[in-house]
Amino acid sequence: MILLLVRHGVAEDAGADTGYRDEPRALTEEGAARMQQAARGMAALGLVPELILTSPLTRCVQTAEIVHAALGGELEADARLAPGMELEDLADAVADRGDPQVVMACSHQPGLSIAAGELVGGGTIEFRKGALAVVETPALRAGRGVLRALYPPAALRRLGT
Repeated sequence: MILLLVRHGVAEDAGADTGYRDEPRALTEEGAARMQQAARGMAALGLVPELILTSPLTRCVQTAEIVHAALGGELEADARLAPGMELEDLADAVADRGDPQVVMACSHQPGLSIAAGELVGGGTIEFRKGALAVVETPALRAGRGVLRALYPPAALRRLGT
């Protein structure tokens, strides 16, 4: 399986507009524009996910929709990818969808970094907003994955120009 891990794009702060809540925070105008350019970069890499799973929080759904428009695949929200996600949550969410061979997951920090690090054998993998990690793994279990690439958002945007 190829697992494509994406952190959501730049979002607004939790303030009066969001009722000081985290869930409704949307991508900023600049965050959406940067994510569109990064998604074009992902397309230039030839990435074609069968399935895009996303946290149900607004900023992740918006990020996943932008990537979906550029790459295609089936798009589904799953509460297990919300803040606090662990590797087991991600594995269960993917397993519930059968046996897809190329899966993209859009989630949050620090769970994304921790789960990715566990998957590839320890530590954490730094995810800036809009970053992409490509992991090859026979199973979504600790220590079974190999990090094939880590694209910072600026590199993806350059590829998308």
